Amino acid sequence: MNILLINAHSSKNKGDAGIVLSMIDAIKKHNVDCSIRIHSRFPEIDNEFYEEQVNACVDNVSIDPDTSKIEKIGSVLKLLPNLKNVRKIKSDDYEWADVVVSCGGGFLLSHRFSVALMQHLVQIKTAFDYGKPVVIYSQSIGPFYNTYMQKLAKEILDKVDHIFLREAVSMRWLEKIGCKNKNVMLVPDSAFSMGEVSSPRIDSLMEDIKASHEGPIIGFTVRDWNFPEVTDTQAYRSKYIASIRHAIQFIHQRYKGKVLLMPQVLGPNDFNDDRIISREVLAGIDARIAELLSFDFHPRELKYLYSKMDMFVGTRMHSNIFALSNHIPTVAINYEHKTRGIMEMLGLHDYVVDISDIEQQSFIRMIDRCWQNRQELRDKLASEIPSVVEQAELPAQILKAL
Repeated sequence: MNILLINAHSSKNKGDAGIVLSMIDAIKKHNVDCSIRIHSRFPEIDNEFYEEQVNACVDNVSIDPDTSKIEKIGSVLKLLPNLKNVRKIKSDDYEWADVVVSCGGGFLLSHRFSVALMQHLVQIKTAFDYGKPVVIYSQSIGPFYNTYMQKLAKEILDKVDHIFLREAVSMRWLEKIGCKNKNVMLVPDSAFSMGEVSSPRIDSLMEDIKASHEGPIIGFTVRDWNFPEVTDTQAYRSKYIASIRHAIQFIHQRYKGKVLLMPQVLGPNDFNDDRIISREVLAGIDARIAELLSFDFHPRELKYLYSKMDMFVGTRMHSNIFALSNHIPTVAINYEHKTRGIMEMLGLHDYVVDISDIEQQSFIRMIDRCWQNRQELRDKLASEIPSVVEQAELPAQILKAL
Protein backbone atom coordinates (compact mmCIF):
# COMPACT_ATOMS: atom_id res chain seq x y z
CA MET A 1 0.00 0.00 0.00
CA ASN A 2 1.22 3.50 -0.89
CA ILE A 3 0.49 6.21 1.67
CA LEU A 4 0.98 9.94 1.05
CA LEU A 5 1.27 12.15 4.14
CA ILE A 6 0.22 15.75 3.40
CA ASN A 7 0.11 19.03 5.36
CA ALA A 8 3.48 18.34 7.01
CA HIS A 9 5.14 21.32 8.72
CA SER A 10 8.86 21.99 9.25
CA SER A 11 10.96 19.44 11.13
CA LYS A 12 12.47 22.41 12.99
CA ASN A 13 9.25 22.18 15.01
CA LYS A 14 10.06 19.09 17.07
CA GLY A 15 6.41 18.63 18.00
CA ASP A 16 5.27 18.54 14.39
CA ALA A 17 8.23 16.32 13.51
CA GLY A 18 7.25 14.09 16.43
CA ILE A 19 3.74 13.81 14.98
CA VAL A 20 5.10 12.69 11.61
CA LEU A 21 7.52 10.24 13.23
CA SER A 22 4.78 8.77 15.44
CA MET A 23 2.49 8.41 12.42
CA ILE A 24 5.24 6.62 10.50
CA ASP A 25 5.90 4.37 13.52
CA ALA A 26 2.22 3.44 13.88
CA ILE A 27 1.46 3.14 10.15
CA LYS A 28 4.41 0.79 9.57
CA LYS A 29 3.51 -1.21 12.68
CA HIS A 30 -0.02 -1.88 11.44
CA ASN A 31 0.69 -1.83 7.66
CA VAL A 32 3.97 -3.72 7.43
CA ASP A 33 4.50 -3.59 3.66
CA CYS A 34 3.48 0.01 3.07
CA SER A 35 5.49 2.74 1.34
CA ILE A 36 5.29 6.32 2.57
CA ARG A 37 5.92 9.70 0.96
CA ILE A 38 5.63 13.09 2.66
CA HIS A 39 4.47 16.45 1.29
CA SER A 40 6.16 19.21 3.29
CA ARG A 41 6.03 23.00 3.26
CA PHE A 42 9.81 22.90 3.79
CA PRO A 43 11.13 19.96 1.74
CA GLU A 44 14.66 21.37 1.62
CA ILE A 45 14.81 21.05 5.42
CA ASP A 46 12.81 17.86 5.86
CA ASN A 47 14.60 15.83 3.19
CA GLU A 48 17.60 15.69 5.53
CA PHE A 49 15.44 14.71 8.51
CA TYR A 50 13.12 11.88 7.46
CA GLU A 51 14.11 8.59 5.88
CA GLU A 52 11.00 8.70 3.68
CA GLN A 53 10.90 10.66 0.41
CA VAL A 54 9.90 14.29 1.00
CA ASN A 55 8.46 16.48 -1.77
CA ALA A 56 7.04 20.00 -1.86
CA CYS A 57 3.35 20.64 -1.24
CA VAL A 58 1.13 21.07 -4.27
CA ASP A 59 0.66 24.75 -5.13
CA ASN A 60 2.79 25.91 -2.23
CA VAL A 61 2.30 29.65 -1.65
CA SER A 62 3.90 32.17 0.65
CA ILE A 63 2.11 32.61 3.97
CA ASP A 64 4.67 34.86 5.64
CA PRO A 65 2.75 37.19 8.00
CA ASP A 66 4.73 40.13 6.57
CA THR A 67 3.55 39.39 3.03
CA SER A 68 1.98 42.44 1.38
CA LYS A 69 -1.77 42.65 0.73
CA ILE A 70 -1.18 42.43 -3.02
CA GLU A 71 0.87 39.23 -2.60
CA LYS A 72 -1.81 37.75 -0.36
CA ILE A 73 -4.50 38.54 -2.95
CA GLY A 74 -2.32 36.85 -5.56
CA SER A 75 -2.04 33.77 -3.35
CA VAL A 76 -5.82 33.64 -2.91
CA LEU A 77 -6.40 33.91 -6.67
CA LYS A 78 -3.92 31.09 -7.17
CA LEU A 79 -5.60 28.79 -4.64
CA LEU A 80 -9.31 29.39 -5.32
CA PRO A 81 -9.45 27.56 -8.70
CA ASN A 82 -8.14 24.44 -6.97
CA LEU A 83 -10.81 24.63 -4.28
CA LYS A 84 -13.66 25.40 -6.66
CA ASN A 85 -13.15 22.55 -9.16
CA VAL A 86 -11.82 24.89 -11.85
CA ARG A 87 -8.38 23.31 -11.96
CA LYS A 88 -6.86 19.92 -11.13
CA ILE A 89 -3.25 19.97 -9.99
CA LYS A 90 -0.89 17.52 -11.66
CA SER A 91 0.93 15.43 -9.06
CA ASP A 92 2.76 12.13 -9.44
CA ASP A 93 2.58 11.62 -5.67
CA TYR A 94 -1.23 11.78 -5.55
CA GLU A 95 -1.39 9.49 -8.56
CA TRP A 96 0.98 7.05 -6.79
CA ALA A 97 -0.91 7.02 -3.48
CA ASP A 98 -3.54 4.47 -2.44
CA VAL A 99 -4.49 6.54 0.61
CA VAL A 100 -3.84 10.19 1.46
CA VAL A 101 -3.37 11.06 5.13
CA SER A 102 -3.49 14.62 6.46
CA CYS A 103 -0.87 14.88 9.21
CA GLY A 104 -1.88 15.37 12.79
CA GLY A 105 -1.54 18.92 14.09
CA GLY A 106 -3.47 22.10 14.67
CA PHE A 107 -3.51 23.91 11.33
CA LEU A 108 -7.18 23.64 10.27
CA LEU A 109 -8.29 26.92 11.84
CA SER A 110 -8.69 30.61 11.04
CA HIS A 111 -8.70 33.62 13.33
CA ARG A 112 -9.37 35.72 10.21
CA PHE A 113 -9.30 35.27 6.42
CA SER A 114 -6.48 32.75 6.09
CA VAL A 115 -4.31 31.94 3.08
CA ALA A 116 -2.60 29.31 5.24
CA LEU A 117 -5.87 27.44 5.81
CA MET A 118 -6.64 27.60 2.10
CA GLN A 119 -3.25 26.08 1.35
CA HIS A 120 -3.92 23.16 3.69
CA LEU A 121 -7.41 22.62 2.26
CA VAL A 122 -6.06 22.59 -1.30
CA GLN A 123 -3.83 19.64 -0.40
CA ILE A 124 -6.83 17.68 0.89
CA LYS A 125 -9.01 18.74 -2.04
CA THR A 126 -6.38 17.48 -4.51
CA ALA A 127 -6.77 13.98 -3.07
CA PHE A 128 -10.50 14.13 -3.95
CA ASP A 129 -9.58 15.16 -7.50
CA TYR A 130 -7.54 11.98 -7.82
CA GLY A 131 -10.27 9.83 -6.29
CA LYS A 132 -8.17 8.89 -3.26
CA PRO A 133 -9.58 8.11 0.20
CA VAL A 134 -8.53 10.70 2.77
CA VAL A 135 -7.90 10.32 6.51
CA ILE A 136 -7.44 13.29 8.84
CA TYR A 137 -5.09 11.91 11.48
CA SER A 138 -5.57 13.08 15.12
CA GLN A 139 -5.97 16.78 14.49
CA SER A 140 -7.29 19.81 16.31
CA ILE A 141 -9.88 21.60 14.18
CA GLY A 142 -10.98 25.18 14.80
CA PRO A 143 -11.50 27.83 15.87
CA PHE A 144 -13.05 29.44 12.79
CA TYR A 145 -13.80 33.14 13.30
CA ASN A 146 -14.18 33.98 9.61
CA THR A 147 -17.47 33.01 7.94
CA TYR A 148 -15.97 32.36 4.51
CA MET A 149 -13.23 30.19 6.01
CA GLN A 150 -15.91 28.21 7.87
CA LYS A 151 -17.71 27.54 4.60
CA LEU A 152 -14.55 26.44 2.76
CA ALA A 153 -13.51 24.12 5.61
CA LYS A 154 -17.00 22.57 5.83
CA GLU A 155 -17.06 21.82 2.09
CA ILE A 156 -13.78 19.90 2.34
CA LEU A 157 -14.32 18.21 5.71
CA ASP A 158 -17.74 16.88 4.68
CA LYS A 159 -16.04 14.76 1.98
CA VAL A 160 -13.18 13.27 4.04
CA ASP A 161 -13.45 9.50 4.62
CA HIS A 162 -12.39 9.53 8.30
CA ILE A 163 -11.72 12.39 10.71
CA PHE A 164 -9.79 11.63 13.90
CA LEU A 165 -9.85 14.48 16.42
CA ARG A 166 -7.61 14.83 19.46
CA GLU A 167 -9.97 16.71 21.78
CA ALA A 168 -13.70 17.28 22.31
CA VAL A 169 -13.62 21.01 21.60
CA SER A 170 -12.69 20.22 17.98
CA MET A 171 -15.85 18.11 17.75
CA ARG A 172 -17.85 21.13 18.88
CA TRP A 173 -16.22 23.28 16.20
CA LEU A 174 -17.20 20.76 13.52
CA GLU A 175 -20.78 20.98 14.77
CA LYS A 176 -20.61 24.78 14.85
CA ILE A 177 -19.57 25.07 11.18
CA GLY A 178 -22.25 22.55 10.19
CA CYS A 179 -19.98 19.67 9.18
CA LYS A 180 -22.11 16.62 8.23
CA ASN A 181 -19.34 14.01 8.24
CA LYS A 182 -20.42 10.99 10.32
CA ASN A 183 -17.03 9.22 10.41
CA VAL A 184 -15.56 11.28 13.25
CA MET A 185 -13.77 9.80 16.26
CA LEU A 186 -11.85 11.16 19.25
CA VAL A 187 -8.34 9.75 19.75
CA PRO A 188 -5.25 10.95 21.65
CA ASP A 189 -2.58 12.94 19.88
CA SER A 190 -0.43 10.62 17.77
CA ALA A 191 2.79 11.89 19.39
CA PHE A 192 1.92 9.90 22.53
CA SER A 193 2.97 6.81 20.55
CA MET A 194 6.30 8.14 19.28
CA GLY A 195 9.24 6.02 20.34
CA GLU A 196 12.19 7.64 22.10
CA VAL A 197 15.90 6.80 21.95
CA SER A 198 18.45 6.83 24.75
CA SER A 199 21.12 9.44 24.11
CA PRO A 200 24.70 9.44 25.43
CA ARG A 201 24.74 13.20 24.76
CA ILE A 202 21.79 13.72 27.11
CA ASP A 203 23.15 11.30 29.72
CA SER A 204 26.40 13.25 29.80
CA LEU A 205 24.57 16.58 29.91
CA MET A 206 22.38 15.54 32.83
CA GLU A 207 25.36 14.13 34.74
CA ASP A 208 27.11 17.50 34.46
CA ILE A 209 24.00 19.42 35.57
CA LYS A 210 23.38 17.16 38.57
CA ALA A 211 27.02 17.28 39.57
CA SER A 212 26.71 21.03 40.14
CA HIS A 213 23.16 21.06 41.51
CA GLU A 214 21.61 18.91 44.24
CA GLY A 215 17.97 20.00 44.01
CA PRO A 216 15.20 18.94 41.59
CA ILE A 217 15.45 19.67 37.88
CA ILE A 218 12.37 21.27 36.31
CA GLY A 219 11.95 21.40 32.54
CA PHE A 220 10.31 24.41 30.85
CA THR A 221 9.30 25.26 27.30
CA VAL A 222 8.26 28.79 26.35
CA ARG A 223 7.15 30.17 23.02
CA ASP A 224 6.45 33.62 21.65
CA TRP A 225 2.78 34.42 21.08
CA ASN A 226 0.89 37.23 19.34
CA PHE A 227 -2.34 37.01 21.43
CA PRO A 228 -4.69 37.26 18.41
CA GLU A 229 -7.86 37.50 20.49
CA VAL A 230 -6.91 40.60 22.53
CA THR A 231 -6.17 44.22 21.61
CA ASP A 232 -3.30 45.16 23.97
CA THR A 233 -1.03 42.36 22.79
CA GLN A 234 2.18 43.79 24.24
CA ALA A 235 0.71 44.02 27.75
CA TYR A 236 -0.39 40.39 27.62
CA ARG A 237 2.98 39.27 26.29
CA SER A 238 4.79 41.14 29.08
CA LYS A 239 2.50 39.55 31.68
CA TYR A 240 3.22 36.10 30.28
CA ILE A 241 7.00 36.60 30.37
CA ALA A 242 6.87 38.09 33.88
CA SER A 243 4.87 35.08 35.11
CA ILE A 244 7.48 32.67 33.70
CA ARG A 245 10.30 34.61 35.36
CA HIS A 246 8.46 34.70 38.67
CA ALA A 247 7.87 30.94 38.48
CA ILE A 248 11.58 30.30 37.87
CA GLN A 249 12.49 32.35 40.96
CA PHE A 250 9.79 30.60 42.98
CA ILE A 251 11.07 27.13 42.02
CA HIS A 252 14.57 28.06 43.15
CA GLN A 253 13.47 29.66 46.42
CA ARG A 254 10.86 27.04 47.41
CA TYR A 255 12.44 23.77 46.25
CA LYS A 256 16.07 24.72 45.56
CA GLY A 257 15.22 23.62 42.05
CA LYS A 258 16.95 24.44 38.79
CA VAL A 259 15.01 25.23 35.60
CA LEU A 260 16.15 24.05 32.18
CA LEU A 261 14.57 25.92 29.28
CA MET A 262 14.42 23.64 26.26
CA PRO A 263 13.61 24.96 22.78
CA GLN A 264 10.98 22.68 21.26
CA VAL A 265 10.84 24.70 18.04
CA LEU A 266 13.82 26.25 16.22
CA GLY A 267 12.09 27.79 13.21
CA PRO A 268 11.39 28.13 10.37
CA ASN A 269 11.26 31.84 11.33
CA ASP A 270 12.30 33.98 14.32
CA PHE A 271 8.79 34.13 15.78
CA ASN A 272 8.79 30.34 16.03
CA ASP A 273 12.34 30.04 17.38
CA ASP A 274 11.92 29.30 21.08
CA ARG A 275 15.56 30.16 21.78
CA ILE A 276 14.88 33.86 21.21
CA ILE A 277 12.10 34.27 23.76
CA SER A 278 13.90 31.89 26.14
CA ARG A 279 16.88 34.27 26.22
CA GLU A 280 14.48 37.16 26.83
CA VAL A 281 12.95 35.29 29.77
CA LEU A 282 16.37 34.50 31.23
CA ALA A 283 17.72 38.06 30.96
CA GLY A 284 19.02 39.00 34.42
CA ILE A 285 18.44 35.53 35.93
CA ASP A 286 21.45 33.77 37.48
CA ALA A 287 22.60 30.81 35.36
CA ARG A 288 22.78 28.72 38.53
CA ILE A 289 18.99 29.08 38.81
CA ALA A 290 18.03 28.54 35.18
CA GLU A 291 19.71 27.97 31.84
CA LEU A 292 18.84 27.45 28.20
CA LEU A 293 19.74 24.18 26.47
CA SER A 294 20.03 25.57 22.95
CA PHE A 295 20.80 22.25 21.24
CA ASP A 296 19.08 21.04 18.08
CA PHE A 297 17.72 17.83 19.61
CA HIS A 298 15.93 15.15 17.60
CA PRO A 299 12.32 14.67 18.83
CA ARG A 300 13.12 11.17 20.08
CA GLU A 301 16.06 12.63 22.02
CA LEU A 302 13.86 15.38 23.46
CA LYS A 303 11.37 12.83 24.72
CA TYR A 304 14.24 11.00 26.43
CA LEU A 305 15.53 14.29 27.90
CA TYR A 306 12.11 15.18 29.31
CA SER A 307 12.00 11.78 31.02
CA LYS A 308 14.91 12.97 33.19
CA MET A 309 12.94 15.86 34.67
CA ASP A 310 11.41 15.90 38.15
CA MET A 311 8.57 18.10 36.90
CA PHE A 312 7.69 19.90 33.68
CA VAL A 313 6.06 23.22 32.74
CA GLY A 314 5.28 23.56 29.06
CA THR A 315 3.87 26.13 26.68
CA ARG A 316 4.61 23.95 23.65
CA MET A 317 1.91 21.28 23.64
CA HIS A 318 4.06 18.46 22.31
CA SER A 319 6.71 19.11 24.90
CA ASN A 320 3.95 18.40 27.43
CA ILE A 321 2.99 15.23 25.55
CA PHE A 322 6.61 14.03 25.49
CA ALA A 323 6.84 14.66 29.25
CA LEU A 324 3.45 13.15 30.12
CA SER A 325 4.28 10.07 28.04
CA ASN A 326 7.16 9.53 30.46
CA HIS A 327 4.87 9.99 33.50
CA ILE A 328 6.37 13.39 34.40
CA PRO A 329 4.04 15.67 36.45
CA THR A 330 3.26 18.57 34.12
CA VAL A 331 1.74 22.05 34.20
CA ALA A 332 0.57 23.23 30.76
CA ILE A 333 0.17 26.75 29.40
CA ASN A 334 -2.64 26.72 26.83
CA TYR A 335 -2.32 29.07 23.83
CA GLU A 336 -4.83 27.23 21.61
CA HIS A 337 -7.63 24.90 22.67
CA LYS A 338 -5.62 21.81 21.74
CA THR A 339 -3.53 21.92 24.94
CA ARG A 340 -6.47 22.26 27.31
CA GLY A 341 -8.31 19.48 25.49
CA ILE A 342 -5.42 17.06 25.83
CA MET A 343 -4.88 17.85 29.52
CA GLU A 344 -8.61 17.37 30.18
CA MET A 345 -8.52 14.03 28.34
CA LEU A 346 -6.00 12.87 30.97
CA GLY A 347 -8.02 14.32 33.86
CA LEU A 348 -5.41 17.04 34.42
CA HIS A 349 -7.67 20.09 34.06
CA ASP A 350 -6.33 21.48 37.38
CA TYR A 351 -2.87 21.81 35.84
CA VAL A 352 -3.54 23.95 32.76
CA VAL A 353 -3.75 27.75 32.48
CA ASP A 354 -4.68 29.84 29.44
CA ILE A 355 -1.82 32.01 28.21
CA SER A 356 -4.06 35.10 28.21
CA ASP A 357 -5.17 34.47 31.82
CA ILE A 358 -1.77 33.71 33.35
CA GLU A 359 -1.04 35.64 36.56
CA GLN A 360 2.08 35.34 38.70
CA GLN A 361 0.51 34.23 41.99
CA SER A 362 -2.08 31.81 40.62
CA PHE A 363 0.57 30.33 38.32
CA ILE A 364 2.99 29.52 41.13
CA ARG A 365 0.12 28.06 43.18
CA MET A 366 -0.61 25.69 40.30
CA ILE A 367 3.07 24.74 40.04
CA ASP A 368 3.25 24.17 43.79
CA ARG A 369 0.13 21.98 43.71
CA CYS A 370 1.67 19.91 40.94
CA TRP A 371 4.89 19.54 42.92
CA GLN A 372 3.12 18.54 46.14
CA ASN A 373 1.06 15.93 44.23
CA ARG A 374 3.92 14.74 42.04
CA GLN A 375 3.95 11.10 43.18
CA GLU A 376 0.20 10.75 42.83
CA LEU A 377 0.42 12.26 39.33
CA ARG A 378 3.26 9.91 38.36
CA ASP A 379 1.22 6.92 39.46
CA LYS A 380 -1.85 8.17 37.59
CA LEU A 381 0.09 8.66 34.37
CA ALA A 382 1.84 5.30 34.68
CA SER A 383 -1.54 3.56 34.82
CA GLU A 384 -3.20 5.54 32.00
CA ILE A 385 -0.52 6.25 29.38
CA PRO A 386 -0.30 2.67 27.99
CA SER A 387 -3.99 2.83 27.04
CA VAL A 388 -3.52 6.32 25.58
CA VAL A 389 -0.68 5.06 23.38
CA GLU A 390 -2.80 2.17 22.14
CA GLN A 391 -5.71 4.49 21.27
CA ALA A 392 -3.36 6.93 19.52
CA GLU A 393 -2.57 4.21 16.98
CA LEU A 394 -6.20 3.65 15.95
CA PRO A 395 -6.02 5.86 12.81
CA ALA A 396 -3.11 3.78 11.53
CA GLN A 397 -5.11 0.59 11.94
CA ILE A 398 -7.95 1.67 9.64
CA LEU A 399 -5.70 2.56 6.69
CA LYS A 400 -5.48 -1.02 5.43
CA ALA A 401 -9.27 -1.23 5.14
CA LEU A 402 -9.30 1.89 2.99
